Amino acid sequence: MALHEGIPPGFAHDPIDPLEPLLDVTRAAHLLGISVKTLRDWIHGRRIDYVKVGTRVMIRPETIRQFVTSNTRRAAG
Repeated sequence: MALHEGIPPGFAHDPIDPLEPLLDVTRAAHLLGISVKTLRDWIHGRRIDYVKVGTRVMIRPETIRQFVTSNTRRAAG
């Protein structure tokens, strides 16, 4: 079986755009400017998407970007 045959439908796979490394909870919290505890609470409450890698909880960089974009409020005026 070729490598590409195991890619699920809808999974964006572009050989020019390699998969970004996943962020651990500490790094993701730092990028968001919040505490690790707050990010873990958000994960537990399903407020932010995450990836389980064995026992580790990881965050996709794209998830951070989407979270910031969806929670950005435009200034009035």
